[in-house]
Amino acid sequence: MSDESSAAPAATAARLITIYQLMAVVLLWNSAYKGARVLNTLYALELGSSPLHIGLLLSTYGVFPLLLAVYAGRLADRYGARIPIISGMAVCTLGVALPWFMPSLPLLFVAAAVTGFGFILGQVALQSLVGSLGDGSERTKNFNFYALVIAVADFVGPVFAGFSIDHAGHVATYLFLSSLSLAGAVALMVMAKRVPRHRRPEPRPAEQRMSDLFGDADMRRILIASAVVMTGIDLFQLYLPLYGHQIGLSASAIGMIMGSAAVAAFVSRALIPLMVPRYGEEKTLLYALFLTAAMFVLVPFFTNALVLGAICFTLGLGMGLGQPLTVMLCYNYSPSGRSGESLGLRIAINNSMHVIVPTVFGGVGAAFGIGPVFWINAGVIAAGNWYSRRRGPAS
Repeated sequence: MSDESSAAPAATAARLITIYQLMAVVLLWNSAYKGARVLNTLYALELGSSPLHIGLLLSTYGVFPLLLAVYAGRLADRYGARIPIISGMAVCTLGVALPWFMPSLPLLFVAAAVTGFGFILGQVALQSLVGSLGDGSERTKNFNFYALVIAVADFVGPVFAGFSIDHAGHVATYLFLSSLSLAGAVALMVMAKRVPRHRRPEPRPAEQRMSDLFGDADMRRILIASAVVMTGIDLFQLYLPLYGHQIGLSASAIGMIMGSAAVAAFVSRALIPLMVPRYGEEKTLLYALFLTAAMFVLVPFFTNALVLGAICFTLGLGMGLGQPLTVMLCYNYSPSGRSGESLGLRIAINNSMHVIVPTVFGGVGAAFGIGPVFWINAGVIAAGNWYSRRRGPAS
């Protein structure tokens, strides 16, 4: 009898999706998403958009994540990850493909909104699922693997988009990228029964509120650091293509420079298991962000593609550590049974920056040029990093 009862959980575990299968889906999906963001920026420039228009376009990606991230996290906590991830990927695929049907600047904004809605619906549930596939060191290993795959997607997406633009044109590239996202969605639907439908519910007192999460000192420091990280990532993804276009670089060269940052992110994330035991997660994060701020200062001083590639590689070493470390810390500091909500709050705060900062910086870029945007961004990263450090000891 005991043998039968012990065999049942083992059989159930064997049927669950593995981290490797899940990451294959993540690679396809995120490559399409990251490539589409670069593609939208370059196509908007081709259509005659100003830096302010580009800033507004990037902000549009963050509207639905800002409004729905916490709710998406609660859905994942309550009902499991299966339906939110599959639905999010399907909507995201539609958003990436929309400009292929009717290429125009207004439709780029619609596509950005739809893509952002689909991405947030799936992303929170996906991160929560990754955290649930292991405990302790296994969970850290899974999150690190997830971060490495995101780094690969950060390389594949922009580089694929850049070469596709140069050889097939902007409009056709939307179709190619949406095909990647569609392949990921189909693969996940095939494995849908292996994705847990429900989590085991844990009691949650009625008086618990979202503000309780931000009221926790450790969680607050991580949320601030996370917002700083995503501000840097977003402005890099927006203004590096703008700067490259301004100094006359080809789409392929811009894609390769952005890809160099993604390669560096992969390298630094691969070293997380060595750095975190020695320096701690928070101290590693602090050093990484100060390095990022220093590299942002250097970008506007150079126009050579190789030099910019070297600077962006170094920038990527620091910037690449920010996202996985803040996701790990946010999950670790989250109260029992509220990991999805905590990750959703992190994303909601990040996306408040996505909406506000690109619009403000778009105005700065339109008024003063691209260079000051990089310098102000460096100041924001350094100031936010310093504030997070002074509010509490590093772990």
